[in-house]
Amino acid sequence: MRPAVSRWLKVVLAWQVLVVAASAGYVGVMASQHPRGIAWIAPAIAAVLGTAIPLQVAVVAILRASRGSS
Repeated sequence: MRPAVSRWLKVVLAWQVLVVAASAGYVGVMASQHPRGIAWIAPAIAAVLGTAIPLQVAVVAILRASRGSS
């Protein structure tokens, strides 16, 4: 794997960890004072999915490209 791709993956994974930690913090704070229903958790779910889905597409493209170059 190229060094640039390796660095990019490290940065993206670190960002994903930060997003998950922030989402967990949000859920932890809101869990004790949220209104009735489950809509209060939507921002945390959207943040995690919003960063994870593009990552999946990019990783698939990188894997496909690396198969052709070997």
